[in-house]
Amino acid sequence: MVLLNTFPDGTAASGGGRAVEFDTVPTGAIDGIVVYKTLAPDREAEGLGGQIDLTPRSAKSTVRPFLEADLGWGYEPLHKQTGPFNASLAAGVRFGFDNGKLVLAGDGQTVPVGTGRITNPTPFSLVITASRKDDRRGVDDIEPSYANDGATAVDSVLGRVDFRRYDYHRRRFGFGGEFTFETNDDHSYFLRADVAGYREGVHKNHFYANFAGTPVPNPADPGGGVIDTFQPQAYQVSAQETHRNTVVTFGGKDRFGDLVVDYRAAYSRATYEQDFYRESRWFGSKGFYGTYNNATNSQIIPFKFYTDATLTTPFNSTDATQYSKPRLAQFYENDVDEEYSGAVNAKFPLRLFGDGGELKFGGGIRMRDKVVNDFGGFARPTAVLSDYSASVGACCNYYDGLYPNGPFANIYALRSLFTANIPTLPPSLGRAFKDQENVYAGYVMYTTNVGKLGVLAGVRVEDTQATYGNYLTTTDATGNSVTTFVNNNRSYFSAFPTVQFNYAVAENLQIRATYSTGIARPGFTQAGGNAGVDFTTSPRPQYSAGNPDLKPTTGNNFDLDIEYYMPNGGILQVGAFDKEFKNYIFRHARINVSDPVFQGQVGDFFTYDNESAYARGLEAAYHQKFSGLPGLFGGLGVDANVTLVKSRFLEYDATVSPTGKAQYGSLPGTSSLTWNLTGFYEAHGLQLRLATAYVGHSLFGLNGDQSLDTIQDNRLNLDFTSSYKVTHNLTVYFNAKNLLNTPLRYYEGVTTRPIQREIYDVTYEFGLRARF
Repeated sequence: MVLLNTFPDGTAASGGGRAVEFDTVPTGAIDGIVVYKTLAPDREAEGLGGQIDLTPRSAKSTVRPFLEADLGWGYEPLHKQTGPFNASLAAGVRFGFDNGKLVLAGDGQTVPVGTGRITNPTPFSLVITASRKDDRRGVDDIEPSYANDGATAVDSVLGRVDFRRYDYHRRRFGFGGEFTFETNDDHSYFLRADVAGYREGVHKNHFYANFAGTPVPNPADPGGGVIDTFQPQAYQVSAQETHRNTVVTFGGKDRFGDLVVDYRAAYSRATYEQDFYRESRWFGSKGFYGTYNNATNSQIIPFKFYTDATLTTPFNSTDATQYSKPRLAQFYENDVDEEYSGAVNAKFPLRLFGDGGELKFGGGIRMRDKVVNDFGGFARPTAVLSDYSASVGACCNYYDGLYPNGPFANIYALRSLFTANIPTLPPSLGRAFKDQENVYAGYVMYTTNVGKLGVLAGVRVEDTQATYGNYLTTTDATGNSVTTFVNNNRSYFSAFPTVQFNYAVAENLQIRATYSTGIARPGFTQAGGNAGVDFTTSPRPQYSAGNPDLKPTTGNNFDLDIEYYMPNGGILQVGAFDKEFKNYIFRHARINVSDPVFQGQVGDFFTYDNESAYARGLEAAYHQKFSGLPGLFGGLGVDANVTLVKSRFLEYDATVSPTGKAQYGSLPGTSSLTWNLTGFYEAHGLQLRLATAYVGHSLFGLNGDQSLDTIQDNRLNLDFTSSYKVTHNLTVYFNAKNLLNTPLRYYEGVTTRPIQREIYDVTYEFGLRARF
């Protein structure tokens, strides 16, 4: 069944509230991960690039009682935080009753096979799981922005620089279980329930330097250094949010001769609650002086701040007495995404041609409701930051003392300021919506073998009936604002054919060719009629709107794959793919637009449109354990893969492009090069892995022109994991993550215009695993 999204605004690259955040599911709650690179008619059609299954712990395979427990701790040195703390527990048993006596499978008892409808001597099985993981992630972040974005020139003149320090505390949780009743080899039934998610609190402390954007050359730094005046600003955020996924499903499987029928019914609920979000911005006086040089090194820019034009007296950013006139913002949000679903599948042998064959058919229904309720309030009271924060010195410098930060406010004392000035939070109707989406599906699929050739062919059909509802504010004939709730109805019928050929060249060599299809329905924030202007954005106000006329994206996928299997689980795989997308959904941008909605200013328009696109590429993978090497070297192995992708879509047509010419680019979130290389050792109870992962740069956001697009920079990570089996039941482990301390970087158009650089430092973990 399909997991649901907890937070519609939390998905990257304008996902619009469909992508599921994997970090809401703790690793202790799942048994494994299965990746489907191509789809088949008996699977949901949702997924243009494939699908990922998170398989929960199952009771069905339990053959003897077991208990598994993990306990770990760690250290995150960036802000000197203890953690992550990790604890998980899983237990399972298969049992039955013999004349009122409890019988456990695997305990050595000999129990005769029963008679009648229940022949299985231990028909019941139960698995329960629980896990918790805490981390206290520290983040050091610097975010420059530019004074002339989208105006007369695109240059390196800075408009504002954000020096940000984050402290997160995330507590992941997961618990659940499965109960099965297997009467015999022909009939089994199950009930499963799982809850997983996290609660996260964060304290953000920022210092902003608002430059005037009129720099002059710095005589003391002739290599490109400049001097500009700035206004200091202190910024504090205290927030907490809770993400939760709840899944309850029951079903069964029955065999009646050659006919096998399986079925399930399920309820899924994803919730997001922003328990509180309190933001305060404090302003200093204008007319201070700052120096910087982003010509020599645009990635690590040196900054210095002074109180005077002669650059002799340093400016103390942590002096709380100089910040006053705060702008307060407080928000609360409560989102619910829930779905009732059911499916029935049937299969039986049917020889139409070739060697045997099987016909499978079925259908399903998904009935989904997604509701977002948003509240917010603002205030501009008379206050000074020194009443809520002590002035401190160099202790709050970060990036190893390279950059300053602002005074650390007492977030608990600040609550009284919010309570006094924003006692209630009125609804923010511009962000609220209520959507309903029902999908009715049916399919038929046939598989057979003709000698060495395997054939799979079939078609899935899905009928989508949706209503996207939101509040819309208009102006009546008298000039008064009128807010009404508007529903936009959409319906469409889609067919998804699949044909796959699998040819066994030899026992250890096969070739697979597949044509498959899929769909990506518009995101909930994309398809609604929401529209509004945000006058707080920099450098200009932004108008954002959904598009009720959006069509779903559909994909025609062509895949060719060659796999060669080697001893000890080794594999060499090479593949090629071509994914052709129709009605690809992208965020349409127009910048520097004059319109009455901007109240006499120029602003930026953002909405969503459809167009054609494609993604084509090659991939290769190699996994091998060299057990044939002598002695201790027999535990060595390598795991490697590489993917090359060429993708294309129309970012800006000639009518909106500032250049007057069409501008094409790669698909958002799609890197042209991705590779992984891991060396491992597995022998004598010892497991060691040193893993590198590289992801090339990719488009993150459209900002009206390719010279202003937000690009996520390439990234190379290195992780070390290890474990040693001390006894048959006890294993110790040690991990060191992010050994290269590679920053998360974004830039604007070109790498010499960075707009974000976050570092996290190394994370150390150690602990024990027990298996009984």
